[in-house]
This record gives sequence, C-alpha cells and structure tokens, in this order.
Amino acid sequence: MPAASRATYCLWVVDALTTLGPSTPKAVYDWIRKNEPVPAADLSGLTSDGENLFEKEVRFARWQLRLEGTVLSPKRGVWSLK
Repeated sequence: MPAASRATYCLWVVDALTTLGPSTPKAVYDWIRKNEPVPAADLSGLTSDGENLFEKEVRFARWQLRLEGTVLSPKRGVWSLK
C-alpha cells in the first residue's frame, strides 16, 4: 500500500500535465519526483510482482483521471489534460 493517497497521486499527475503539457509517462514520473513530496517508501517500494510502487501509482492515477474525463491519450505513449 502506498504512503501517499491515490487522491494525492491524481493531484500530482494533474499538476505535472498542467506544467508540462502533453507528455510521456517518463516525463510525468520525473516531474513528480522532482517537484512533489513523494514519500521515500513509495519511491523505493515494490509491488508483489516486483514493479516500482511509485510508477504503478502514477499510472493508476492517470487511469482513474482518464475514466473521469480529466486526462486523455491523444496518441500512444502520451498523456494530456482534456
């Protein structure tokens, strides 16, 4: 379980995309790592299948925001605010 809430991750994704504009997931990860107070436990944590917890939570936040209509993918590998 992440130390930061899923709602917090959603805010971080929106903040990153507001600043960066349409971006790759890597650019969003990098921006959040540099500009948000991500708990060290999330950055170094692994899921049960060995995946980085931080990146998984960012992707989950993007997915949730996509379902809400806030974020879209104008093309494969690019995230954007609606």
